[in-house]
Amino acid sequence: MIDSEEVREARRGLGRQLAAYREAAGLIQQELAPKIHYGRSTIANVEIGRQRCSRAFWERCDQVLEAGGALIRGYDELKAFTRAQQVDIARRMEEERAARLRQLTASAVPARRLAPESAADTVMVSIRLDGREVVVSLDRRVLLQAGIGTLLEAFALGQAGTAHPAIEASGPADRLAVTSPAHVDEILIHLREQWHALVKTDNLLGPRFALAGVLTQVAVIEGLLSTLRDAPRIEAVRLGAQYAESAAWLYEDSGSLAPARYWTSRAMEWAYEADDQPMLAWTIFRRSQQAATARDVAHVIGLATAARRDEQRLATPMRAAIRVQEAYGHALGGNEQDSQRLLDEAHAWAASDTVGDARGGHGSYCTPSHIEIQRANCWLTTGKAKKAITLYEDGLRTLPVVYQRNRAAALSWLAAAYAADGQLEQAASTAHAALPVARSTGAGRILEEIKGVSAELAPHRRLQTVAALLDDLGSEHEVPPGSHA
Repeated sequence: MIDSEEVREARRGLGRQLAAYREAAGLIQQELAPKIHYGRSTIANVEIGRQRCSRAFWERCDQVLEAGGALIRGYDELKAFTRAQQVDIARRMEEERAARLRQLTASAVPARRLAPESAADTVMVSIRLDGREVVVSLDRRVLLQAGIGTLLEAFALGQAGTAHPAIEASGPADRLAVTSPAHVDEILIHLREQWHALVKTDNLLGPRFALAGVLTQVAVIEGLLSTLRDAPRIEAVRLGAQYAESAAWLYEDSGSLAPARYWTSRAMEWAYEADDQPMLAWTIFRRSQQAATARDVAHVIGLATAARRDEQRLATPMRAAIRVQEAYGHALGGNEQDSQRLLDEAHAWAASDTVGDARGGHGSYCTPSHIEIQRANCWLTTGKAKKAITLYEDGLRTLPVVYQRNRAAALSWLAAAYAADGQLEQAASTAHAALPVARSTGAGRILEEIKGVSAELAPHRRLQTVAALLDDLGSEHEVPPGSHA
């Protein structure tokens, strides 16, 4: 996404601040470079606002120049400002896309149009479920406000089953037609099995291929909930929480944090209604992961600790995953001892899932290989790139084949570790290896990691592997003279 002039000026301002602290310390760029383990050209480009660098760069500059946290705060403020602008642009783009989708749907199914906005708040979609045709109600507020354009687009383009599923204005009807308690039981059994299949789809193919299926099943569950009472309702609500949490993760992995938080809240609400304490703990764990994106150390640790408060009620893989998250929080805070201790503890409850369908429950992905890759993340976070590299390489060799998206994520982190260790060509080739999976899966989170590595490598374009990575990413990620990257 191209930065606005306001963002570019803010980046130049932070660069001027770096130059001021460097000059106050009596250092020229060539003298600062070896102290922070970055090249002189990187410092030069950053000081004029031409190049982005990771938080690790600013942490090292802040420490060496004794800036008292001012440079780190400046970076965090720039990041928040940039993100706010991107969110605003994305919101406008989503509104435009939603308008185009309404036009597309109207032209694709001319006899069955969506109701005007002023009429109903729902649209009715006919889908096939175990050979039966059922009509479910999709909440337009959820479709548009939560950013779920992909589902409607899939229906309109005929990618969700039949050529053109029936989408029509059926008024405010919000019930799923069921014929008997046995019919309800069969639907719930089907939905449970579908959840496992969609988890495996995510692990093999990523959020791009799993999200529409998850949201379709959520729509079915919402249709059931308007009809069911007592014990059958509780079972459906429990399943709804499970699917909502999956939607939250898929959105987060695709790089969309706003809908990720929305679906985490839905999962939390349903888990509370169903008195599903393990799922409540898992949603708190997910909140901790979301707090980590803002590097809010106290929040990350506090939420992870709360998630395992009653851990005797949790499945062992879940206990392992929560400890790994808490360990990362301590690494963010620079506490290596507690971070490593928690990772050691996590191994006692590690999962052994090589199928990738989570039949062992939430946290089934937390295998010994996963834990060691996360240990590498913690070492990288605390500035120990060499230790991280060895662990990443070992973890990748033993990671179960089904976890293809996780493999790409680990490669992107390994590339960052190589870059931090000065192994520039290795960093570029490793990031390049992760790029096709990041793109094909729709894992925006991984793509941003790769872009971060490419930004650090950009001044070394003379290296063939670096040039190949930058060319593949596209000209907008290059840093030619006189441009504003």
